[in-house]
Amino acid sequence: MKKFTFKFFTFSLLGIMLIMQSCSNEDSLLDSSSLSTASDGTLSTFGLSNKSEKIRTLNYNDLIEIKNKLNKAKINLPDLELKEPSKSDKIKPFVQVLKVSTKTAHPDRSGKTIDVSGVFLLPTNLIPSSSLKNRIIIAPPPTYTYNKLAPSNAFKGFKWTDDDLHFNYLAFWTIQAYNGFIVFFPDYPGFGDSYKQCQHPFLDSKAMVNSTLDLFKSAKVTLTKNGYKFKKDLIITGYSLGGFIAASLAREIETNPSHGLSVDLLVTGGTPCNLKQIIDSIRASKKTEHNYFIAYGLWGYQKNAYPYINITDFLKEPYASKSLSWFDGTHYDSDVNSYFSNRPKDIYTEKFMKSLDTDATISYVNDILVENSVKPWKNKCKFIMTHGVSDLSVNYQNASDFSKQQNQIGGKVTFIPTVGEHEEGVIPYYLNASYFTAIYK
Repeated sequence: MKKFTFKFFTFSLLGIMLIMQSCSNEDSLLDSSSLSTASDGTLSTFGLSNKSEKIRTLNYNDLIEIKNKLNKAKINLPDLELKEPSKSDKIKPFVQVLKVSTKTAHPDRSGKTIDVSGVFLLPTNLIPSSSLKNRIIIAPPPTYTYNKLAPSNAFKGFKWTDDDLHFNYLAFWTIQAYNGFIVFFPDYPGFGDSYKQCQHPFLDSKAMVNSTLDLFKSAKVTLTKNGYKFKKDLIITGYSLGGFIAASLAREIETNPSHGLSVDLLVTGGTPCNLKQIIDSIRASKKTEHNYFIAYGLWGYQKNAYPYINITDFLKEPYASKSLSWFDGTHYDSDVNSYFSNRPKDIYTEKFMKSLDTDATISYVNDILVENSVKPWKNKCKFIMTHGVSDLSVNYQNASDFSKQQNQIGGKVTFIPTVGEHEEGVIPYYLNASYFTAIYK
């Protein structure tokens, strides 16, 4: 008994000392109430330990290659210029990619847990032991269906492709890591370490925000361990699905002080806000460009928190019986999109298309959509929102209406209409993200 008490006291004291050391910098964003000490003495959130491993480094030539990919995609911004180092320095690592992982609640709300993973990009061209404090950017990525595209997998050496929204997004923020930011990309539940542990909860904001918070809080211990000092206030950003998660995450942090986190800047683009409004616009459309989004969302709901959803009420055959296999993490996004018809009337039942608001056997889905939408709040952070006026995939009106509602309740959003459809709108988003992150560095 005495041995047990002594060990318990020792580990507890060690945990307290580590927390105090971390919190001695204003830099540490960890709330001590979210920390516990595992049996091996490691710090954890959610009562479970975190892990980290270096998966690669990027030297100057790697970064030039990434920048050239962006240039080919016509993403050529002044802030993406890379100052050429000396010849001997070109082979030195400028960005270290660190995979991080922990446990989080299963998105089915059962009380079970799943593994969750992601990556930190750490600027190594700056001396961690100096007095410089880096700003952390949390940058949840756009939609993906292929497990190899999860950030922790993509950075292991999967080849960067030209003109791909997902890869270009990772590439853009990688350059920002070179410029001195600490960049955090979460893997979404169902991908990375949680692959095959759950179905990806595509439009479930609670599951996505909770997993991101659990991973981020836990993994930040790794930054302190590696000698990095960081500013307290976060930059949170994202495009498309990433914008949906970014806005939901910022709202959760700003309205729930118990997280012990704060946000300085929020930049989103092409952001789905009112899911019901977006679903209604798709139901009213003759053709779509991103054909699989509703089915992806329905399966994510049905396989997790909302098992009572009857898929056949919403999807026609063969989609009702066969489409789930396209969301098993083995298919690239474009292939999944090609499987689905671009005409909503071919995919969805007449009941769903015409009677969603009046038929009680399916109208309950409206409540699910409202529950998971981004709700306006009185934001304290600087909030920049861009959206293409020609965006039909995530209709422009939904984002415009959200910004007006946010401002009406006492929040403040700088809403910037831009040119282009959904994927074209990413370039003005990059332009604004680059400009404002530089100001808030």
